[in-house]
Formats: sequence, C-alpha cells, structure tokens
Amino acid sequence: MIPLVLFQIALVIIIIRSIYSIAQLSNSFDRNWLELLYHLAVIIVTLRFLF
Repeated sequence: MIPLVLFQIALVIIIIRSIYSIAQLSNSFDRNWLELLYHLAVIIVTLRFLF
C-alpha cells in the first residue's frame, strides 16, 4: 500500500499542476472555459482528499 505521505505529495503535485494550467489558460486569447472549469474541479476534489 502507498504510504500516506507519498499520497499527500501526489495530491499537492496535482494541485500545483492544475493551478499552472489555469494560469496558462487564463492568459491565452482563446480561453477554453470548459478546460478552466475542469482544472478548478480537479483542485476542489484534490483539496477534499487532502483535508
């Protein structure tokens, strides 16, 4: 079984990657709102697992 610390590190990496993707998508001229909402949902679900 995966130790709890490794699982929490993986969740933090997922959050960082989603924030990075949101930042890139929000700066582009051709905003894909569905993609932005998807990454926001990933952050919300990941935070729920983390806390």
